[in-house]
Parts: sequence; structure tokens; C-alpha cells
Amino acid sequence: MPIFDTHAYLESYPIPGVNQNAEQVAQLCQQRGISNAVLFSQRALRVDPLAGNHLLKTMIDPHPSLFGAVVAHTSRVEASVQSVRDILGNKRFVGTLLTGANEGEPLHPLLSDEILLACRRYQKPIFISTPNAACVEVGLHLAKAYSMHRFVLLGMGGQDWQFAIAAAQQATNIFLETSGVLDLAKLPAALEVLGAHRVLFGSGSPYQDPMAVLGLLAEAGITAINLQRILFDNAVKLFGLAE
Repeated sequence: MPIFDTHAYLESYPIPGVNQNAEQVAQLCQQRGISNAVLFSQRALRVDPLAGNHLLKTMIDPHPSLFGAVVAHTSRVEASVQSVRDILGNKRFVGTLLTGANEGEPLHPLLSDEILLACRRYQKPIFISTPNAACVEVGLHLAKAYSMHRFVLLGMGGQDWQFAIAAAQQATNIFLETSGVLDLAKLPAALEVLGAHRVLFGSGSPYQDPMAVLGLLAEAGITAINLQRILFDNAVKLFGLAE
């Protein structure tokens, strides 16, 4: 069964001083049985969105199994909007990760406005990191305010995964991604409330081994057809890659 990892990072590794390029990511995917992955640039997240996004584009180009997402900072709006305009039209870029000055803190909705408007013409999903309930709350607010966009809540609310499920229940343009806390209860709960069509497999690699999240799915007692939707089909449909 093919696997599409919708949440992985480039140029990052848990061991300080150890970098990670696209070739290494592709090798890791092959070792883990992952057929495709969406990468977010740590350089774009932590240093420079314009340079980091352009470098990501260059690095994934030789690897057809890898896709990218533009990183857009609410604290670096001008550079982020330029990245969106330069890169998001590329077929290998499947969406935009909207982030703030401090990871783990909720986005400021008003500061997101210009970036979300720039993304509107491309009709590609918006990724938001949601490690806690406060971040989920902002994600829900944005999903309701910008109903033309589809939003993917990365990390599924962390320990507050119940809030993420409730948010997706309130806004049908919200999708949940499976990384975050390894709680056996969260996936059956999400499927019971939402069905399988709005749940995407994601690992958060290299900070979390994809095999751990795959194990969580295996233990959840999900039917084969729903497992295929979560692992691959939903991502292909959401990112418009069916052709």
C-alpha cells in the first residue's frame, strides 16, 4: 500500500550539528516504505523564508517522490508573500505552512490576512502547526474566516487532540494530520466523528519516526479501505495530484 507522508522536515535532525538534505530524506522514505512526502524547510521556518523556500525548491527538484510547501511567516509578511508568488504556482509545491514568530504559540489572525489573500489564487491547502488547544482555536477561527481555503492541522492538537476533532467537526474545510501525541484513542475518535476522508497521514519526521505513527494506525483497528484513504488517497485528492 503506498504511503504519503504529509508532514516532514528538510535540513533538520534531532542530533545537534547533523544536517539533512533531500537525498537523505528520500532514502529514509524508501527505508520506511513511504512513497511520497511533503517537506517543510527548517531554514525557511527559522532563518529566512525567502531563501529557505527557494532552496527547498532546488533540493526537491531531482526527487519526483518529494513535494514541498511554502513556509510563510506572519512576522515576515513581505518576504513570505514574495515566496508565495514565486513558488506556489509550481506543481511540486502543494500548499503553504503558515507560522508565527514563535513555534508552539497561536498565530495572530490579523497578521495572517495578507498571506492568506496571496495564497487564494492558487487554491492549495494551508498547513498550521497545532501542538495545543490554543493553536487549534486559532486554526478554527481562520478556517471559518477564510472558507475558500482548506486547512490542515499539523500535529492534531497534540495532547489536546479532542479539541482538534471538535474544530474539524465545526468547519468542514479542516483536515487533521496524524502526527503529535501517540495516543491510541485519537484516531478511532477522529474517524467516528469525521469519517476517514479528512484524516491525513503525517509523521513529523525526523522528530518522530514514521514507523511510530504507522504503528498507531495499525493498532487502531481501521478498515483496509479507510487505511488506504488516510495513508495515501486523501493526500492525492487534497493536493490535486490524481493525474
